[in-house]
Parts: sequence; structure tokens; C-alpha cells
Amino acid sequence: MTMPLLENRIRIFIYAVIWMSYAILHAVSMSCLVSVSFLILFVDALCHSILFAGLCVMSWLVLQYGKYENLMPVQRILSYGTLALIVVVVGVGTGYFLDYVFLDENEVLALVSTLPVKALTGVMFYVIFVLYFYVDAQHLEIKPGQEFESENEHNKDEEQSSKSESASDETIDVEVLERIMVKTKQTIKVIPINDVVYLRSEGDYVMIISTGGKYLKEQTMKYFESHLPKSLFIRVHRSYIVNIEYISAIESYGKQNQQVLLKNGEWLKVSLAGYRALKSALR
Repeated sequence: MTMPLLENRIRIFIYAVIWMSYAILHAVSMSCLVSVSFLILFVDALCHSILFAGLCVMSWLVLQYGKYENLMPVQRILSYGTLALIVVVVGVGTGYFLDYVFLDENEVLALVSTLPVKALTGVMFYVIFVLYFYVDAQHLEIKPGQEFESENEHNKDEEQSSKSESASDETIDVEVLERIMVKTKQTIKVIPINDVVYLRSEGDYVMIISTGGKYLKEQTMKYFESHLPKSLFIRVHRSYIVNIEYISAIESYGKQNQQVLLKNGEWLKVSLAGYRALKSALR
């Protein structure tokens, strides 16, 4: 089992525990106010938990790929509000419909009093996901809506470093990697260079995304940038080094914003310096 797979399973487990805890707490708190059995309250709360859990994940995907950060502040607030309304209406409405189908009339009427609490819960978790989206975007990239304010400074640094590296490459022979070895708990995985789709910065580590899976390696992006074949791998962003053989399309959006679509369906942001390097390489 690779470390990224383990981390994903841990996150899924924690996410499931959070919603299960909500179902239990909701059933316990409502048992004093609603005249139905605890089992029905728990099953009802669990049903809504599953619905809200799925809707929150879908909302996070919409926020991640919807390019909301490029909207005007008023448009962004309206979009977030509309999405929140959809989450609450679909979550509460679908859960109530299931109650109506499987429970008798008296139990359904008794559970009506719990709908405001469920709606409030849906809004609360949705807000948490919006905040998580911003923190995640700030951690992985930079603040949404402020990309190129900091990108311009970084582009200058990239150009300066590329010039100094190209000058040093003329005098120093750098070993070009033909494969990457990643050590897991039990085995050593050998990844041919041609199977590497892209590399992503993960602090002091690098996440290697290949055709065979994802692997975390204790190495720097600087190392891979200088040791991978320059005819094949381009550093399109401070967080990404991409194998140009797996690029399917390059898209421009907003003002001086670019991103690449990979053949595995992923979108990656491209800095201005990375865009220039891509254009030069793809010619």
C-alpha cells in the first residue's frame, strides 16, 4: 500500500466518522423533543448524513473545478449562496421524501420538526467545505482571485533561475534520470520516466503521478527539474512538472490565466513563465 493511498483511506474514514457522529448526536438530542423511537431518529439522521456527505463532496468538486475564484465578489457570493441552497434543498427534501415513503404518517409528521435543524446542519457543513476549499487553494497554490499578483513575482524568479541554470548546465554535466525508484513499506517501485504523467510539490516531498498510480518520494522539485529530460518534462508551475507527452490541451481563461488538460482528465494551473516554456517546447 502506498502512502498516498493510505492517506486517502484515512481521510475517508475520518469523514465517515464525522457524519456518523452527527447522526448519533442528532438522534440523541432529538429524542427528547420528538415522540418517535430512537431507532427511527437514528436511521433518519443517518440517511440525511449520507445525503449531505455526498452533496458536500460534490460541492467541493464544483468549487474546485468551477473557476469561482475568477468571478467578481458579488457573483462569487451569489454562486456560493445558490450552491448552498441546492445542497440544503436537495439534502433535506430527498431525506424527507424517503421518510414519507418508508414511515407512517404520524412518524413523518413528528420528524417535520427536525427539518430546520437538518437544514442548519447542511448550511454549516457547506460553509466548512467552502472555507476548506480556500485554505486548500492557498496551501497548494495561492489565494483564489490573487493568482497573478504573486505569480508575476514568481515568474521573474523563475526566469532568473532558468537563466542561471542554463548557464551552469553548460559547464556541469547533470545526470538525466531514466527511471525513478520509490520505496514503500515492503517493496521498491521502479517507475520508468515515460510512465510519469506529472510531479506535484508536497512540501519537502514530491508526489509522482504515473500511469500506474501515485507515489510520494522524499525529494525536491528542484532536483527533478534539473535531472529529468528537459525535452520531455517542463516545469509549468512552481508546484507542477509535467510530461508534455500527456498534455491534451492548453486553455486560457480570465486575464493571463492558463491551465493544461492532461490525458488522465486532470487540470493543472500554469504560470506565465511555465506557459512560455510550454509554447517553446511544443513548437
